[in-house]
Amino acid sequence: MGADSQTKSIPCGKTAELIDVAMSTSKENPTSTCSQLPSLTELSEELSAQDSTLDPKQFQKALSSCSSLSHEAEIDKKLKDIGSHTPILPSEIGTDFNFKREIVWKNVIGFALLHICGWIGLHLAFWRYCDWRTTLYTGWLMYMSGQGVTMGAHRLWAHRAFKASLWLRVLLLWLHTLAGQNCLYVWVRDHRQHHKYSDTDADPHNANRGFFFSHVGWLLSRKHPKVIEYGKKIDMSDLEADPLIMFQKDHYKVLYTFFTILGPTAVPILLWGENPLYALFVAYFFRTVLSLNGTWSVNSAAHMFGTRAYDKTIWPVENMFVSFVAMGEGWHNYHHAFPWDYRASEYGTPLNLTGTLIDILAKWGAIWDRKTATANMVKNRVLRTGDKSHHTYGTEEGRNAFTTLFGIWRHPTNPTFNSIYTPKPKIIQSDGYALIEDELKKSEMDDEILQREAEELLRCQKEEEDQKTEANKIYNKLSQYIKDQQRQQEPPILEEDDLLQSNNNLDKAGKSRLNVNGNANVIQRKTASTH
Repeated sequence: MGADSQTKSIPCGKTAELIDVAMSTSKENPTSTCSQLPSLTELSEELSAQDSTLDPKQFQKALSSCSSLSHEAEIDKKLKDIGSHTPILPSEIGTDFNFKREIVWKNVIGFALLHICGWIGLHLAFWRYCDWRTTLYTGWLMYMSGQGVTMGAHRLWAHRAFKASLWLRVLLLWLHTLAGQNCLYVWVRDHRQHHKYSDTDADPHNANRGFFFSHVGWLLSRKHPKVIEYGKKIDMSDLEADPLIMFQKDHYKVLYTFFTILGPTAVPILLWGENPLYALFVAYFFRTVLSLNGTWSVNSAAHMFGTRAYDKTIWPVENMFVSFVAMGEGWHNYHHAFPWDYRASEYGTPLNLTGTLIDILAKWGAIWDRKTATANMVKNRVLRTGDKSHHTYGTEEGRNAFTTLFGIWRHPTNPTFNSIYTPKPKIIQSDGYALIEDELKKSEMDDEILQREAEELLRCQKEEEDQKTEANKIYNKLSQYIKDQQRQQEPPILEEDDLLQSNNNLDKAGKSRLNVNGNANVIQRKTASTH
């Protein structure tokens, strides 16, 4: 369903063999401490003897998962260590952790200069060197051009999440040009590829390679061969049939010069006499750098810092801070689960200005055929693959399974708000994830089937919570039992007064048995009878 449609979330057949070989040495040489520990059976029988309310079998079942969890943690570590030595079949795509990227220095220099100019523009805007109207105008440009990216390039063209009238499509295409984030055709192709092969080497900004790479590093280095190979397989026929989009693609450099640089810079100069240099650095450089980093944060921060309420097996997260800076694009775990949902989040709000604007335009008749995931689709997905942090279908344990920097400001608005769980490296089938509703199986859209599955999943979750509660009770009793045993074996701890009194008593008792002759400096033992 959605993002996990047609995926293979386990490694190929050879991976298990490689893991077994890599771990065989540790299995052949168990540590000496393990052999000294009592078995679970002995421990449970001893505890049951002390407390008749405990069932030894119940205790064994509650604690037997410890070894399997330890084994799973070792496997996770080995998966990354194995890297490119894991054989990936032609029908599968993963991440080669040993791949060395080639830096493109002209891109590095270009982006470095762009950011330096943007930093200068920031100072000009907020230290009142330029006219205050220039600063407000730049903010307005940033918001409008952002809609060309989020509403136009992303939700309308990349995911076909709704349909729009001709005048709105023209407006959005112009706004996307104003944003200056490459031509719409390339933007959509890269984004579709990112969703189709997310978190693999065929993903242009594979999050497995770290924050910097997924933020901007992918633009500073040569593409992975898999990106080039699978990029050619992305279906772009709908955009190729649109003459407006192809016109922008064919004449993008000229359009960029006029609509991204010269036009925005000329307005402050002509309307309120702004210094031309100030207008260039604020209305173009500063705006462009801020817009780019806002968009890039969806690829980086929104793939690392947050929770995974809908799918814990993928990198994208629910990030409220990114939703604020990117006008609703930070509810990214939901978006990757249901990429064709026009809201890009379960409810469209909060902090989803783009979703709100789409709803307004729909009331005016400029937008129609908005696609959304049904309630049962969401419920089923949350219960099946979520990390249990969902506000309705999650658990208290799942909702509290997060950290923040220094443990303060424990709220989703904190940029460091992050789940304690991270996904494993993933291998998917070469046809990738589903991008649109048409690629879903009928069973993934059948509301009756989804409802039955969701009810069964809820029942299983309830049973699991009950088992954990029972296991916690057993654990608490076991802990109390161990503490009681330790108290019985330890000598009583005496207070200082009691200790002094005890020493005095010992001295008196010793003197009653000994006769000290101070003059001769000898000790004579008392005899039973006097002379």
